[in-house]
Amino acid sequence: MDEVTNTKPAGDFELGILLGTRKAFAAVAGRCSAADAECLRRLRDQKLYLGRAATWAEFCPRFLGLSKTQANVIIRHLEEFGPDYFEVAQLTRITPEQFRAIAPAIRDKNIHVNGEAIALLPENSEQVTAAVAELRQATATAPASPSTRDRMAALGRRFEQLAADFEEFADGPLSLAEKSQLGAALSPIILRLECLHRAFSH
Repeated sequence: MDEVTNTKPAGDFELGILLGTRKAFAAVAGRCSAADAECLRRLRDQKLYLGRAATWAEFCPRFLGLSKTQANVIIRHLEEFGPDYFEVAQLTRITPEQFRAIAPAIRDKNIHVNGEAIALLPENSEQVTAAVAELRQATATAPASPSTRDRMAALGRRFEQLAADFEEFADGPLSLAEKSQLGAALSPIILRLECLHRAFSH
């Protein structure tokens, strides 16, 4: 009897596992977890979605229930903050901006306040919520003096959002005339960026 071989592409098999895993995480966690975000990043960066859709923009709403922009924002948060943001967000309500302000107090899977380290665990959700509130109040009353590094990071985030907006627009059904208009809108931006790059490279 001939041996039956599995002709299903390895990438499509892995995609099936990741999609099933993400659904399981979502069902248990209720909110996006760090594992969810990592799955999204693998799907996008390794282009595992190509077995089901021609583009990332098409794949996201059909198979993830998210827009491409929503998925990219989640991935961007993972890349900027790491898993800690998602672990805190699963325990208490917090925005990326609020997390950014208190991030120095979160390390080694603990939130540090008043000399106490509180583990980021579900059973400590009330303590984590109180610690986040206290840290937010402290940062709100502290004088604002953003460093050069903070300002550069903020500019980077604004550029990432602008690039994501252009990508989402470009993925839409555009006519040749609209594509030409998009190219014309991008040209002066690219020129300005090239001039800045040359200025800072010398």
